[in-house]
Amino acid sequence: MRRRRDYDILPTALAMSTLALPRSAITESFEYCDRVSAAGIRYPLARSTAIAPPLVLVVDDHEDSRIIARLVLEAAGFRVREAASGVTGLSLAAALEPAVMLLDLILPEIDGWEVARRLRRDPATTNIGIIAVTALALCDDHARARNAGCDTVLIKPVLPKAIVETVCRFVERPLAAAPRLLQG
Repeated sequence: MRRRRDYDILPTALAMSTLALPRSAITESFEYCDRVSAAGIRYPLARSTAIAPPLVLVVDDHEDSRIIARLVLEAAGFRVREAASGVTGLSLAAALEPAVMLLDLILPEIDGWEVARRLRRDPATTNIGIIAVTALALCDDHARARNAGCDTVLIKPVLPKAIVETVCRFVERPLAAAPRLLQG
């Protein structure tokens, strides 16, 4: 067991408690303030070998948000890739062609509105479902996101179940295909 900084533990601890994962899912532990925190999580997923699970690209400059989204989506059986900036998100979207993108609107270099506009202009990425995930709660911000090309908007903080439900709608996958821990 090794020591870990408090800001490293928070995303995993949050995801563990939110997803109600069993102790058996922990693959690595860290000692922090006389408490053991999970760091690696193993998810028992039923995956088909015939068809790869849909790919979701999470574009957010906050590492904690990316980690939580990744843990939630992987627990639901999705493949996940992450980007910390708009530029990286555009590059990965073109290279990987994800089914869905969770897109923060406030990003360094290129903001989420411009990322959405560029994705919609490019024939190779125009069919990617774009879910704006933002702390901006004004109606004008939502309208601006939709006008830029976002298909829907989720307001932070977003419940894990809402993330999974929204992504499932875009990939035409019933929520029943996700583990029961996300259906409650």
